[in-house]
Amino acid sequence: MEAFPIKTNVESEKNARINPQFENVSVHDPSIIKVDDTYYVFGTHVTAAKSKDLMKWTRFTNGYTTPNNTLYGDMSANLAETFKWAGEDDANCKGGFGVWAPEPFWNKDYLHKDGTKGAYMLYYSASSTPIRSAIGFAVAKEIEGPYQYVDTLIYSGFTRDDAYDKRSNVNKKWSNTNILQLIKAGEIKNKDAKVDWFHPDGAYNNSMYPNAIDANLFYDETGKLWMTYGSWSGGIFILELDKESGRAIYPGEDGVTEDGRIIDRYFGTKIAGGYRKSCEGPYVYFDTETKFYYLFVTYGWLGANGEYQMRVFRSKKPDGPYVDISGQDAVLKPEHAFMGVETTDLNGTHDTDHAPFGNKLFGHFQFVENVEEEVGYNYVSSGHNSVYVDVENNLRLLVFHTRFLNRGERHELRIHQLFMNGDAWPVVAPSRYTGESLQEIRKDQIIGTYQFVNHEKDISKVVKKTTAITLQEDGTIAGSTQGSWKLINKYQAEINIAGQTYKGVFLQQWNEVTEQVDTAFTALSNEGKSIWGIRI
Repeated sequence: MEAFPIKTNVESEKNARINPQFENVSVHDPSIIKVDDTYYVFGTHVTAAKSKDLMKWTRFTNGYTTPNNTLYGDMSANLAETFKWAGEDDANCKGGFGVWAPEPFWNKDYLHKDGTKGAYMLYYSASSTPIRSAIGFAVAKEIEGPYQYVDTLIYSGFTRDDAYDKRSNVNKKWSNTNILQLIKAGEIKNKDAKVDWFHPDGAYNNSMYPNAIDANLFYDETGKLWMTYGSWSGGIFILELDKESGRAIYPGEDGVTEDGRIIDRYFGTKIAGGYRKSCEGPYVYFDTETKFYYLFVTYGWLGANGEYQMRVFRSKKPDGPYVDISGQDAVLKPEHAFMGVETTDLNGTHDTDHAPFGNKLFGHFQFVENVEEEVGYNYVSSGHNSVYVDVENNLRLLVFHTRFLNRGERHELRIHQLFMNGDAWPVVAPSRYTGESLQEIRKDQIIGTYQFVNHEKDISKVVKKTTAITLQEDGTIAGSTQGSWKLINKYQAEINIAGQTYKGVFLQQWNEVTEQVDTAFTALSNEGKSIWGIRI
């Protein structure tokens, strides 16, 4: 589909060598927002940076400094209500802090105590263990803060009875969260804790219910405000928010969606993952051109030796069901075996391999210009993305952090352009964004030899190294992979390899391998596998 109008290709005729200027920054779990002419990304460990051009970034925060914290002022005092449960000098963050993955959001409807409207909101995560966490939010009238605490919305990791984690004085009993207050206020109808929030021994049921981190806010087509959130253990959930207060509208009663997903009285509706399968960093946006809601999540372990990678699903409704290109639900299905025993549970299985689920945007890769080159252009463990869409300027951007080969745990912010293929699925440009746009491209600009990578569908630490293929004038592909290719409707690509059809785009893009502008392609198969090519 031709989602946005295209521009005529002029400068790429010359294949002019350019030298884009980058100033890189480390912002983990970046979430992007634009204010006036400036782009901001906010991330884990109270980091944030800004840029005018999406290439040169400057950090403006001072990390966990307190009391003079750039974003939160006296952070320990300001966020104290959340820290009573998790995130400061406790358990895994003993001697420090665990404040992660904030979501910046401009809410024009937010009602301040003084009667004025409009606020920048930060929905932050505070975590002490992989299951004991909380999501709170703070507001400010200026994007750079300072932000003032308002409320803590969701708690996770609570237990049925009194219990404590190692190196912690926090009593994890469920009544020490906000649930009891919600019951008293009538926002939750049931008068006691839900039985299946807990395992038989009273521990938190983190195979079914989420780790309360990674909030993401979005408006649906009708103007309702939603929050997705959750992490690897129990999956991803969604709640509607009250626009004036920024607080959650809890379902209040348990239920089941028409397609069989759980609606929990407290956590909301499940939309992805579950049963201790890696799935975190949800990000949903509504695309005004395609009329789909797109759900991005990240699979795998985030370290340089991990398997971190982004996947995408889509839905016609904000609360799902979200499916991949094969029609598979983002929530694992009950027909799979659960720990060797058949189950009729609504939310999936512990031991299912979830690699087949979701369109894989890309995984670990390594582009090299020649066989002697050892490292070249590479990413490993890329993920936890946000998306920026500018309809007026025909732009969709994937914003994420990545690590690199032979650089340890060092990570940096990266931004790549997203395009919609002929079936309205997003595909990712092979190289980072330097201001390029989709343009009409000629057949003679496509013919040539490419460094090629097939990202496949695996969840693994394997770095996919590029091989050489040639897109020939007669529409065939020769080299390490054989097949055929077509140019359709000015810039759309259709590539056939090993019996699979991949749909995407051809584009002229700055090439990080050769450091010049040349042709590249990105495409997606009907199995949810992505391929990239960079002409050399």
